[in-house]
Amino acid sequence: MAKKRVPDLKLEHIEGLGNVLFLSLVEYKREQYLCVVDSIKPAELSVYVLDYAEQQDIDLKKFLSFTTHWFYSNSENFPLSIQLARSGLTEWASPMFRTFDTTYVSRIIGQAFYITPIQKTKVKRRRVIPIPEGIEIKFKKSA
Repeated sequence: MAKKRVPDLKLEHIEGLGNVLFLSLVEYKREQYLCVVDSIKPAELSVYVLDYAEQQDIDLKKFLSFTTHWFYSNSENFPLSIQLARSGLTEWASPMFRTFDTTYVSRIIGQAFYITPIQKTKVKRRRVIPIPEGIEIKFKKSA
């Protein structure tokens, strides 16, 4: 049985005076969602879907003004979800938050945010050499 090849994710960046820079259109399982992309990882796409704001009684104007402030001040440093958590608005905006599997996302039109992960420092580990049974171990007295 052959594995299916997952198609590449199409990112189309649009700039212009007629659109809001942080809004994106995500096509997921042949459905289109208007959203703000939180982060893109190899396995999943985290977004705030604006289509769910009215259904969940979330003030869309307040969310968009908060997102505009985040976009112009801190969007290159950290995702929107961290800014919401710092402001204590995570529970307020969580009904709009969705994660999509990237294998089913065919394209993103608009702004896509890649936050570079912090590089972990490599620690060289030495191999443990076992002590043979016949050797006596003496501990030094601490001063």
